Amino acid sequence: MKENNTETLKRLQILKEVMQDVMPVNKLLGVVIEKLEEGYTEVRVPFQKQFVGDFRRGLWHGGILASVADTIGGLVALSLARSQDQVNTVDMRIDYLHGAVEDDIYGEAVLVKAGKRIILADVKLFQKQQEEPVAVARCAYSILRR
Repeated sequence: MKENNTETLKRLQILKEVMQDVMPVNKLLGVVIEKLEEGYTEVRVPFQKQFVGDFRRGLWHGGILASVADTIGGLVALSLARSQDQVNTVDMRIDYLHGAVEDDIYGEAVLVKAGKRIILADVKLFQKQQEEPVAVARCAYSILRR
């Protein structure tokens, strides 16, 4: 049975609240979901000193950036799921294009393909003062529909 627009908006609002305010790792990262639609999201992660990996140059740790990319890509996959569905990361490839300085990270994820069992999303991480993204990722998620 297909959802109507009101049901979809309600489901996405609940997803936003859970991902932002309940999920422990997202609370630790300080994830702020600025826009969420089926198959698309925009997120901001405020800079924290604990995120520095290269202390000599004051750059974000690559593992934190990968966690942010996985979170954002997963959010796109979850935007297509229903509450009883199970979504898991199966693969992620990330390219670090240049260092992320001590400032907020912004992320944008877009659905590439939603198959019966696999959802692909492309993620771009960037900072406002830089023209090019700091990293791009291709994320794959399995979805088990119940």
